[in-house]
Amino acid sequence: MAGVQGPPLAALRALYARPENARYFTAAAEAVARVLDHVGPDAYRRELPGGIPLTAWLRGDPPEAGALEHSIVDGLCAHIYHLCLLQPAVGRADDDRPAPVAAIGHSLGLIGAMAAGLRVTGRRQYTALCHDLIAMTALTLIRCHQLTPPRKGAATPMAAVTGVPAEELRALAADSPVHLALANSGRSHVLAGDPDDLAGFRTRHTRRLAEPGVGWTYLRSTAPFHTPLLEPAVRATLEERHFMTFPLTGDRLAVPVYVADAPVNLQHRGDLLPDVLAHAVCRPLDWPGTVRAAIEDCRPDQVVDFGPGPSARVFTRETLRGGHHGLRYRSVPAPTA
Repeated sequence: MAGVQGPPLAALRALYARPENARYFTAAAEAVARVLDHVGPDAYRRELPGGIPLTAWLRGDPPEAGALEHSIVDGLCAHIYHLCLLQPAVGRADDDRPAPVAAIGHSLGLIGAMAAGLRVTGRRQYTALCHDLIAMTALTLIRCHQLTPPRKGAATPMAAVTGVPAEELRALAADSPVHLALANSGRSHVLAGDPDDLAGFRTRHTRRLAEPGVGWTYLRSTAPFHTPLLEPAVRATLEERHFMTFPLTGDRLAVPVYVADAPVNLQHRGDLLPDVLAHAVCRPLDWPGTVRAAIEDCRPDQVVDFGPGPSARVFTRETLRGGHHGLRYRSVPAPTA
């Protein structure tokens, strides 16, 4: 499951139109509204003057200019999309999809991977879990942006760098306030930090970054995700964890859920919420390490990608290129109305 890729509003509207998803989207909207009421307008009006009228958007109202490009909405919509696709089948305890052997998630997709790993079979229980997860995700994203100063100029808090090996890029960033936030594949990475610091890094390393095959692209992210700069936001969110009433412990995971922190299977952790929130927003992400751990430990015969967007699937294929020839790939198609 991918993380922030661009909010799949059209796909969400198609899912919303299906009667079997009514309870889920009611719970999602209630979770978002509850968090906005809790934090108060001052916490999000600078970022989203119109708030997050989720139900109105799903019914067809156009979002205000720029709202869908903001990382709070971007990440939240992708999260809601994942959780909807992962619902248990209607009318029976399980469905005919092959049982997963492991789950991984890119960035915020880790929260969806954890939900998949819990293997909740009842729709009511699953909806209650989703209410809590959506609330905690919305709260985390808002707290992240309360730490992030308003954007000035063309630079953003995150930049994609291609064509430079991870270790070289990490060495170049070692003596600067810039962080290697995402290692996506062998030569596709993301740096993050204060926009001025990223611009300064780019200037200092102009020659290397201008070499053939090397690219630099500012991402539209509105916060420096996967850096220690957002650790206070995770701590603040955990102080308000009363939104999370569903028990989340490693022993409740029916299948391994991996994060690249050496790497770690979350089944061996106790309280999962601190780990999951940290790896979703403020810990560096090593996607190749995560993918290899899951493949080597669990030996799946198929990789199922839940999107949105192709990036996690592309990075997975790049990581596994040249090996695992029998591995099949399948994407869950975006629903249509």
